[in-house]
Amino acid sequence: MKPYDKIMDAVKNLATHYPYDKITYADVAKEANVHWTTVRRHLGNKENLKKKLLAYQSENNHSFTDTRTKILDAAEKTFTKYGYEGATLDQVAKEAGLTKGAVYWHFTSKSDLFLVLTDRSLKKLIEGLPQQSEDIFNSRSSMEALKVLLENEFRACAEEKNDKPLLFFEFISKRRDQEIKEKLSTSFSQLFEGTSEILKKLQQQNLVTRDVDSHALSVILHALTNGIMLMSLVSPDHVPLRTIADDVSKIIWKGIMPEN
Repeated sequence: MKPYDKIMDAVKNLATHYPYDKITYADVAKEANVHWTTVRRHLGNKENLKKKLLAYQSENNHSFTDTRTKILDAAEKTFTKYGYEGATLDQVAKEAGLTKGAVYWHFTSKSDLFLVLTDRSLKKLIEGLPQQSEDIFNSRSSMEALKVLLENEFRACAEEKNDKPLLFFEFISKRRDQEIKEKLSTSFSQLFEGTSEILKKLQQQNLVTRDVDSHALSVILHALTNGIMLMSLVSPDHVPLRTIADDVSKIIWKGIMPEN
């Protein structure tokens, strides 16, 4: 293969996995197995290299964000299948159809990837909270609507193929790194704050008791539901998730409803 063809193949491969403004002569040279001066001779100055990279990405509707999302989706499947300890970045890369280098470009380590994945899941949860609360309090029977919501949450957790709760508890139980603890704390702080804001608005509408601080109530509600799911993993026979939603919804509803 001629040097120019090797260089163009390298450009296309790199442009598939990395943002155009992060690719250098040295990257192309290494990928094509030629000297960097050969790359410059065929592609011109740095600005011309960037133009070629950007043009290729635009023509193929390829974006840097798509690659990151692809890795996260692949990581979710891989972690669920093998567990946190058993999963490797090689497996994630294979699942995503990318190179291991592409994974490392976006994430510094397996724990970093898992933390971003956790943060993404929590953000999705936060985004869905306003609609969930609206569905509950606009329902003819708010307690029944809460029960249905909990049933769906618990049913998903109880399914044999859904190991996400177990996977998360496996991860946090073995983390001793202070930086990881701080990142987890930040993610959950956003969850508590988002829930607290919704509860505060409901308190102002006299739909939820004002006797309890909205932030404290947020922590209690998440601790209760997550604690139940954790206990079901430890002792599934004593914590039947498929049938316990009725009792849990009654406890929550009686605890949050205003006295008058």
